Amino acid sequence: MLIALLPILLIICAILLLSYLWERRKCLRMQKRLFRESRKLEHTNHIASAILKNVHAYILLIDNDFKVLKTNYYQLTGTQKGLEEKRVGDLLQCRNALSAEGGCGTHAYCGSCPIRQAIRQAFEQRRGFTNLEATLNMVTSENQTVACEAVISGSYFLLNEEENMVLTVHDITHLKQVERELKVAKEKAENADIAKSAFLANMSHEIRTPLNALSGFSAILTEESIDNETKQQCNDIIQQNSELLLKLINDVIDLSSLEIGKMTFKFKICDAVGLCRNVIDMVEKIKQTHADVRFSTPLDSLELLTDSARLQQVLINLLINATKFTSQGSITLQLEQQTEDTALFSVTDT
Repeated sequence: MLIALLPILLIICAILLLSYLWERRKCLRMQKRLFRESRKLEHTNHIASAILKNVHAYILLIDNDFKVLKTNYYQLTGTQKGLEEKRVGDLLQCRNALSAEGGCGTHAYCGSCPIRQAIRQAFEQRRGFTNLEATLNMVTSENQTVACEAVISGSYFLLNEEENMVLTVHDITHLKQVERELKVAKEKAENADIAKSAFLANMSHEIRTPLNALSGFSAILTEESIDNETKQQCNDIIQQNSELLLKLINDVIDLSSLEIGKMTFKFKICDAVGLCRNVIDMVEKIKQTHADVRFSTPLDSLELLTDSARLQQVLINLLINATKFTSQGSITLQLEQQTEDTALFSVTDT
């Protein structure tokens, strides 16, 4: 009886052995497959971590309760992550969130927060949003809070049938600073252009006056019928207007030198009293008014180390300006020594 059952037992044992070996083979294949998938997942996580660490923006993965599930904020700022989960406002150092006992979402002003409104609306409409500008407070590794101008975008998606959103926060503080500087530079350039146009318009009028005199009196000199006294008067007027024209042209040249940063000064010792007398003589010749131009000083002489041409130009400009608004009376250039190394020039008119 037992001998008859032995082949059957052997067959059953063989079947069980083959089944075991087949299942073991399947198990080994499954283990190898799981190991390969685990390596792929580890590699993917490594790439994702490298991207989050090196991307020039703060990345926040949040749920519909505003809780931050994953972020590169701590890596980029060098700050330590706490044990408690943080909401968006807590992580980004919102003042309202920090001042409220319950944190982000519990302050009275949280309902009017533009960032919170944009995120909430995006979850409700199941869509994303872009380019929301805001001012945030970032904490550095030295535990210092730094104001940061940022632009925020959000992308809505479902993960394991749960609503999530990826927020990207770009620091645009430098760009905003450059934008403000460019705006100021643009305004300065526009103002400079307006001033230059006004200056050239005024100079064209100023230059036209002596040119007309030069042209007119030169034509008179060509006439043979005029006497010597008239010729001398014409020559004096031509000389005066030539000096005025030269002065105006020098003013234009000086403006160009100022604009390109090549204004130069030549300092030397000069007698300020003698310089003032020369200025008075020159203004007397070119003035177009009946007012008397005078010089007053208690000094016999005064040596100054200065650019005499520039000083003379300033004094002439002040006196000529006074003659334009003083048709009668007098204009006085005064010079006095205030201290050992300070001289005071002044122009007064009636």
